Amino acid sequence: MKPPTADAGFTTIQYVFATAVTLLFLLLLANLLVDLYARGAVREALDEGVRAAVPVDAAPGACQRRSRDAIDGLLRGPIGDGVVVTCSASAQRVRAHADVTLRSWLPALVPAWRFRVDASASRE
Repeated sequence: MKPPTADAGFTTIQYVFATAVTLLFLLLLANLLVDLYARGAVREALDEGVRAAVPVDAAPGACQRRSRDAIDGLLRGPIGDGVVVTCSASAQRVRAHADVTLRSWLPALVPAWRFRVDASASRE
């Protein structure tokens, strides 16, 4: 058995830096994946809202209510707080619009992601 040397267990600054950068990259990748899920969830919520308001005998606030319920079910917690949904209905068409702001997990490095999503359908 070899006797321990004075540098046993020594960690170089390069290794610590490389580990920190790798963990930062993984955190940013996880943030991107969560944001992509949120974008898909908002799209699906708007589609559900529009489908709820398409029938001629639908209640006036059906689109808004169904969209908000879907967002609350799919995006729980603070991630769903940055979603503002508006709906409009005419005799021929139902439209839903969402302004979305997804906050970054590292606001010093990456700004918040802002985007708009629209959905529409013809009335029956």
